[in-house]
Amino acid sequence: MYRNKNVNLVIILLICLLIINIVSVILHARIHIVYSMGMGHVFLIGLIIFLIVFLYFKG
Repeated sequence: MYRNKNVNLVIILLICLLIINIVSVILHARIHIVYSMGMGHVFLIGLIIFLIVFLYFKG
């Protein structure tokens, strides 16, 4: 059975994404989380999601 060789790296990136989201929600707990997060967190989350998709399809 073929297994993607980048699965471990994808799992680590998913855990990092989860930690970033939890920390940002704890620090900026408001009704409109997207507007209070700032653009830095949005770009960082987008970069991690891009890396996960890239590594999954490359592997």
